[in-house]
Amino acid sequence: MLPKFMKRIKPIYPLEYLCPTLILSYFLIHNIFLVLIGIGLSLYFININFINNLLRSINKILVVEKETKLSNNNDKAKQSDHSNIGSDKKDSKLTLVETIEELGFIPSLEKNDNNKAA
Repeated sequence: MLPKFMKRIKPIYPLEYLCPTLILSYFLIHNIFLVLIGIGLSLYFININFINNLLRSINKILVVEKETKLSNNNDKAKQSDHSNIGSDKKDSKLTLVETIEELGFIPSLEKNDNNKAA
């Protein structure tokens, strides 16, 4: 069984040592860009858990918004299809095909025309 202080040992990440090395390299190399990169990496490693949680929450929000937009679009399309079918039948005249199907023959344009075949 390991003692308690052995269980708390955090793994060593070499990139964490790179940050202070870049910052202290200013005394040897005199390049401010290395210092700025070191500071940026340090801030990233300090806040890495917060950044990851923020990105996860943003991804969840975006996925939920996309799903709701898709479902709303599908619902609107279904409602418009149902309303268009009902309104087409009531509001518009029957097409020639529907008239032929209902009557069983092709109607003539003249109303006084006899229905007798020649």
